[in-house]
Order: sequence, then C-alpha cells, then structure tokens
Amino acid sequence: MDEGAEPRVLEPTDQKRSKPARGGVWIGLAVVLATVFLLCEAKLWRPNAEFGFEHNTQIGEAEAWLDGRTTLPRRAHDTALVDGRVYSHFPPMFSFVAVTAVALLGGVPHWLIVALLALPVPVLAYVLFLRRTGSAKWATLLAIGLTLGSSAYPVIDKAIRGANPYYVNQLLGTIGVLILLIEYFGRRRVWVAGIGLIISSLSRQLTICYALPLAIMAWQIEPGQRRTGRIAVLALVGLITAGVPMAMNTIKFGHPLDSGYMYLYNDRPEDSFSRDARQYGIFSTHYVPRNLYYTNLGLPRVHEIEMAGEMETHLRPNQMGTGIWWTTPLLLLLFVDLRRIVGDQRERYLLIAAGLAFAALMFYHSTGFQQRGFNRYSLDYLPVLLALVAVSCRVGWRKWVSPVLVVWSVVYFRFLI
Repeated sequence: MDEGAEPRVLEPTDQKRSKPARGGVWIGLAVVLATVFLLCEAKLWRPNAEFGFEHNTQIGEAEAWLDGRTTLPRRAHDTALVDGRVYSHFPPMFSFVAVTAVALLGGVPHWLIVALLALPVPVLAYVLFLRRTGSAKWATLLAIGLTLGSSAYPVIDKAIRGANPYYVNQLLGTIGVLILLIEYFGRRRVWVAGIGLIISSLSRQLTICYALPLAIMAWQIEPGQRRTGRIAVLALVGLITAGVPMAMNTIKFGHPLDSGYMYLYNDRPEDSFSRDARQYGIFSTHYVPRNLYYTNLGLPRVHEIEMAGEMETHLRPNQMGTGIWWTTPLLLLLFVDLRRIVGDQRERYLLIAAGLAFAALMFYHSTGFQQRGFNRYSLDYLPVLLALVAVSCRVGWRKWVSPVLVVWSVVYFRFLI
C-alpha cells in the first residue's frame, strides 16, 4: 500500500486470511499480561482480603437482598435517602455479581475483583485489537495502550485496592463494551454482543447508546442467517437493558424513571455538585462548558510551595478530570482517519454511538470527581474510538508515531500521576 493511500478496513474474511500464527498470538497475550502484572502498583494477590459494605455499597445491597430487604442498613456516602430509608442508587450489575459471591463465598474476596474485573480488560482488549489489526504485535501494543495508557489503568488500580463502586462499575462497563466490539468486528452474533450491552448498560447507563450499532448488526444478515431470530434476540436484550433498571427504580423509588440520583443529596453536607443538581438538574446545558474543558483539556494546575525558605512551583493534576487527547494522544488519529471512518457503514454507526455517549456526558452534573489526573467517564467511549483507529495505526507514517504515542500514555498514567 502506498503511504499516501487510505488504509483499507479489514473485514472478517480479510482477517481470516491475515490471521497470525497461533504461537505468536499466545506470546502477544503473555506479553500484555506480563506487562500489566509488572507495572500494576496494586497488589494482585491478597488471599485474606475481603471487601464488604464499608468498601462498596452494592455489596451491602447484595447482603440486604439475601436478608429479604431492598434497603441498606445505614447511610453511607453517595447513597439515596428517601423518607428515612436508604438505598443504593448504582446500576445493578455489580449488585448481581456481589449477591452471587456473598451467597456462594460468604463475601466478595479480593481475588474475585482481580479475576472478574481487572484481568478481563487486557485480555479482551488484546482480542479486540487482534481482530482489528490481524497482527499479534500490533494487538499487543494497542492492548497495552488501552490498559496502561488510558484512564483504564487508574480505574483498574483503584478497583483492585478498594472495590469502590465507581471504579468497579466503570470496569464492568468497559468489559461489556469490549465484548460488544469484539463481536461487532468479528462473527457478529447478536446474542454475544447483546450480553456485552447488558453488562455495560447495567453498569454504566449511558453505554445504552451502543444499542444503535447492535440494532444495525441485528438487521444486517449474512447468507444463511434469519433476520427474525436476530431481531428476537435484540428485543430480549432491549427488554433486559430497559426493564431491569426500570423495575428496580420502581421498587426503590416508586417510579420506573426515577433513578434516585437526586436523593443522594438529601440530608448531607452541601457541595458544588449538590447545589448544581438542585438548581439545574442532573442533566443540563449549564454543565457543558465545564465538562468540555475537563474532558478535552483538563490541564494540571500550578501549585507553589515554600521549601527551605524558597518558593518552588509544581504542576498538580486536577481532581475534576483530565483531557483525553493529550493523555491518550493515540486518539488524535481519529481526526486523521475521520473521512475513512465516516465512509464505512459499520464504523460510522459506532462513531455515532460513541458520540452520543460523549455528548450525554457533557450535560451531566458531575465530572467524575475525584479523579486525580485521569478521566474515568472517558471509558464509556474511549475503547470504541481506539478500536476505530486501530486498523490504520500500522499504515504509513503512523506505524512510527503510534508506538511513541502509546509509550507516552503509559509513562503518564503509570509514572507521572
């Protein structure tokens, strides 16, 4: 291919012809996992550690379910207070995981968080990029770039350390999106991609935007397939992704469309987010300028401190959110490839869905605070954007630039913040 030519998108049949040697595939996966193990600061093996309600309110919710209650035993930070009753407002996916763990294991052990939430991310990322590039070498680089060179790394680190519901749910959402993407660019089985959408949307609600490419995938059939069956599966997925949250909202808060988010701010010290939510609502155009800044730029803040009688100036990552374009600059290739992506029907629908998720987050009343030097909400769309640019990372001048961009991202997320 000429260096000035537009890169060709690999279709599933192309990927089969360019399939790398099996040995190389396993070596690439081993390199990804070894890199994650070596660079991950959080301990991956704590055999006696177990998480409970004090770490994650959804574990408390799971324990309450097993006791026949929907209410939590006491108020904790970011719990919904309604007429003296306390509920978890979080999407229910991890509550389902936790209730199973508590029932079978008596609790949620540390190893379960590592095995079910942390390790699948690099593995699924590797499978996705192997499918997109047809190269074990490039799949290895890009999987490391997503896992260690994006906000995925601090989210994984914090989930392993403390099982905080924000990071746990973000990881579950990322896992679901990766499953959907692997199938979308692979065998295109609606039920498998649908499982991914169920996992993601019951963990991170705005990933429901990926119902659009899933619906398109269900409608488009290959020879020998029946559209009726695929649409039936799509309908079932839709029923679950919409029906489960609505049923739980009704049980907890009395209305299928009441998510309970406003009740977080009942009878608790006022802060900027609670004031904004009361004045403007959970979603509002008022938040767009702020969210655009912290998502796209979110630069470090200048901090001056006196040391040994002399003033020193330091840069501190801010807590509100950090720009995705300079911390994971591989995403900039999206603009280089935009014409190709828009011109490809499959990729265009994914880009639209990711754009909808991005846009919805711009109207949201919170930035994801506290998040020192990263942007956890970006994981709702960042894997999709990286999947879109993966095909052309190894084309022309980009094959030299892409590794440099990935190295910068890993250095930033692992060492600089």
